[in-house]
Amino acid sequence: MAIFRSSNFGNPHIGLFAKASDRLVALDASCSPKFALAVSQALGVPVAKTTIGGSSLAGLFMAMNSKGAVVPSFCSKEEIAALKSHGLNVCTISGKFSAAGNNIAANDFAAIANPEMQSSERKKISDCLGVEVVGRHVAGFATAGSCLVATNKGFAAHNRATEEELKELQSILRVAGQNCTVNTGVAFVSLGAMANSNGALVGESCTGFEAGRLASALGLD
Repeated sequence: MAIFRSSNFGNPHIGLFAKASDRLVALDASCSPKFALAVSQALGVPVAKTTIGGSSLAGLFMAMNSKGAVVPSFCSKEEIAALKSHGLNVCTISGKFSAAGNNIAANDFAAIANPEMQSSERKKISDCLGVEVVGRHVAGFATAGSCLVATNKGFAAHNRATEEELKELQSILRVAGQNCTVNTGVAFVSLGAMANSNGALVGESCTGFEAGRLASALGLD
């Protein structure tokens, strides 16, 4: 099973501090050495230590796939330039959608976004990530990014997503997926997990059952 457990200075909600794709991991510049090592071992791609808008919460404020990154408008020119240096397209969003990681889940085939975003905003994100962006709720929540972890092999969804929703998400993301929880019952899966096609990292509070189900959902078992 290509799943590792870790925490960041004892915090098991590791999805707050990093965002992963098959190309890169953007990682909290001030994270613990233990966490940085686990990220590198689990995901097997280059790691870029960064801040996003001066914040350590790279996972919360950033959405990413192999082609691009969506970040808040308060990111500095230096932060954006650092992401571009890794070959990524970068676009910014503002206002109540600034927490891009909460509002967007993406793989290299498609993205699911907060349905309250205007079509012009979704078009900008689509151009950046190079994929279709579909606005929809997940398990009744508009913050789709908080409810999904998506890779090019599979997706993990909020535990209350219905079978019909899972089928719709599968059609959009073009990979199969399952309901999951993390960190002993947390249904907002991106809070406690990050993943790409190579592997996944979950919070230290994840049970063995949760880790196994996540591995299955992401096609890593």
